[in-house]
Amino acid sequence: MKYLRLTIFLATTIGLLTSCNVKDKLEKMDKAKADSEFIMNNLTKPETIDRFPEKYFPRQQTKPFIDTLTKRCDFDNKRGKFVDFFTMSINGTSKTAYIYEYILNCDSLRFIYIYDFDTKEPELQNFKIEGLEVENKMIIDPTKQLLNSDSK
Repeated sequence: MKYLRLTIFLATTIGLLTSCNVKDKLEKMDKAKADSEFIMNNLTKPETIDRFPEKYFPRQQTKPFIDTLTKRCDFDNKRGKFVDFFTMSINGTSKTAYIYEYILNCDSLRFIYIYDFDTKEPELQNFKIEGLEVENKMIIDPTKQLLNSDSK
């Protein structure tokens, strides 16, 4: 009987700890997705640069890059959407990528925002841009891709 109580106690404790971790991760995923959407929808605004942590995105490189990109590509008339997200573990660090695809007047581009989830708050750690024609293994369902969907 003593072992049964101990087993029930341990199972309950493990269950509670696991559910707290899942809830925490889901909250972080929601925050990171909202942040990536904010950046994507406001890339032309000067204050958006503040969403790129300087330790990963030095201002002297990031600001001119984003300014050139937004001036050349006319983001006000972009057509596209959020495509997918992809969770990964790199060297034991939990990360999630949020992937957007847009047809712009300069090119058809895929924007990938990668967030670190092993910090107190999700932190943008990497930002990639690639052409839509480039195959990306992070997109699990190719029908979600802009070039393969009806919602262009």
